[in-house]
Amino acid sequence: MGLEAGGHVTPIDHGYIYTKGAVATPPQQTAVFAPLAGNISTVTRTVRLNGQNHAATYDDDAVTIEATCTFRVRFSNLVRFAGGLADAIGEVPANETKNPNYAVKAGELIGYTGLPTAYGIDVWVEDDDLTLTGFINPAQYTAAEVWKTHMADLFDHTQEPLRSQLLALNERDAAPRWGKIGYDIDGRLVGNWFRVGTGGYRGLNPMQEGYWDGHLAVVPDGNDPGQIDISIGNYQGTARQFAVIGNSPDPSTVAESTGVVRYELGYVETYSAVTGQRWDGKAYAPHIRTRAAPGVIGTVLMQMTATRSLKMEIFPGKSASQVAGFDSNAVMFER
Repeated sequence: MGLEAGGHVTPIDHGYIYTKGAVATPPQQTAVFAPLAGNISTVTRTVRLNGQNHAATYDDDAVTIEATCTFRVRFSNLVRFAGGLADAIGEVPANETKNPNYAVKAGELIGYTGLPTAYGIDVWVEDDDLTLTGFINPAQYTAAEVWKTHMADLFDHTQEPLRSQLLALNERDAAPRWGKIGYDIDGRLVGNWFRVGTGGYRGLNPMQEGYWDGHLAVVPDGNDPGQIDISIGNYQGTARQFAVIGNSPDPSTVAESTGVVRYELGYVETYSAVTGQRWDGKAYAPHIRTRAAPGVIGTVLMQMTATRSLKMEIFPGKSASQVAGFDSNAVMFER
């Protein structure tokens, strides 16, 4: 939880559990079991385009398990449903949802994950009795995704010995080990911003393809919070993530009084702190860290013009020394 990737411009509100089968030769699907007893309230089948392994289309199945009225676990990136759940729901039409109210037992087979859908499952742990801090305007998030400020730490709800087994394979060493998504500090640069006129978090076409176009995040890296990342919803027409070269200034210290700051951007390079070798994001590697890869991709200028107002301009292909200052292409962001 807490990574940024592609259209996930702001820190991601769910975690990922990758499977060995997805990177095996040939790839193998992996069984998915219910992590707790409860009621499966919702199943969804989404047909997507351009899957892993060059699949033209693929199924992305999702399931919601309600443990109580306020606590639930959701999985997505299943390739198919299985077991008693599959028998109960029958065939789910493409891009539709069913509400089976299926009583599931802990450890019961509910489906399979693997290619071409993904390298594993997406996992949400939601606790309505928990409210996260770190969002200056939380209502704009929950208006789009009601669960956004109620994400719980998977490891806080996992029993031993499984908890220790999962932690031993977790990419992130820093606490909280499951990750963090709320970084906003009022009057400081750090956290999430939204380009003025683009509809805030939900976008102008709420939660549809491209809703992230106006998003901006200046945050610690999700795997390695010692590295500053800048995640931009529209960098030359596409969502992109970058590591700050030189890792300074710390955005949590940048205020209106700071004036203009310059960040040189590099590609995010992920590597093992043990071996120093780059990590491909698929097979397990210990103690993941991130850094800016060699080479300046571009420079951004940022200036807080008020407590919740930010001026920004992107200069692709230019180093900081090649940028004199803002010009007519600067845009404004808000919270």
